[in-house]
Amino acid sequence: MRKALSAVARVHGRFGLSAAVKLLRGAEDERLMRMGLHETRTFGILSEIGEEWLTRLLRRCVTAGWVDFEGADRPVVVLTEDGAQVMRGEAAARLLLPPKRRRRSTAASPARRPRAAAAHASFDEEVLDGDAQQLFEALRKHRLAVARAEGVPPYVVASDRTLRDIALMRPGNVHDLQLAHGIGPAKAERFGPGLLAVVAEH
Repeated sequence: MRKALSAVARVHGRFGLSAAVKLLRGAEDERLMRMGLHETRTFGILSEIGEEWLTRLLRRCVTAGWVDFEGADRPVVVLTEDGAQVMRGEAAARLLLPPKRRRRSTAASPARRPRAAAAHASFDEEVLDGDAQQLFEALRKHRLAVARAEGVPPYVVASDRTLRDIALMRPGNVHDLQLAHGIGPAKAERFGPGLLAVVAEH
């Protein structure tokens, strides 16, 4: 985890997420060579791990609030203060790792979005496999039922991004649930038991 964050620190404010992945894998890339990043200790430090898995790992670092993006037209990655603390070992690196294998998704392609929004979404969202997609749909049904019962809009219970994170991570307790985007202590206490029950059923 800290090795992955160190790659983000190296490309901080310069390049996008793909450059951090290439740095970790030690891949030939003109941008890395031009900045002398191929001579750093981070270059190739996770060369044995596949590009897709590393990309998903860094996306989860975004969800955890350790990595963020700057810029609209051509977003670049930045290491947040929380991420820097994790990288330096000053904070616990608690994160559910992506599964090693993922089945081909049967989900429909997302609707076309404005350029800036699509650029950010491409990093924040991960294609759901069959099981995760079913769980996501079950979570959406639960969210709608809770929203109707409490007389609040569905987004107050949880956003689609939050439900996507939950479907991917499959948390087993309230602590893990709070790793999902948008779930703080108050929301975890209020809506957590119901969300976790849906996960447990699937």
